[in-house]
Amino acid sequence: MEREKYILISHFCNHTHIEVSFVENLREYGLVTFEEKENDIFIDEKDISEIERMFRLHNDLGINFEGLDAIKQMLKRLQKMEKEMDLLQKRLRLYE
Repeated sequence: MEREKYILISHFCNHTHIEVSFVENLREYGLVTFEEKENDIFIDEKDISEIERMFRLHNDLGINFEGLDAIKQMLKRLQKMEKEMDLLQKRLRLYE
């Protein structure tokens, strides 16, 4: 059984130099899930790369939070289509 690890937002922001307000905006827009325990907000360590990617898109390319949401949805659909395409290719190989 895998043990989930959470990181306090303030520790994450201090370490990565990402503003707390940016992470709070991600939370408001529902772009990343958070865990709230004892009035502290934590990030699942699995979501760290997602937050860093959104931060780079926001800062480097100037994409707003609505745009980040659209990009996230499109990437999710693309991944789903890639999985479906792999499955269909495997099925097709059975008939070759």
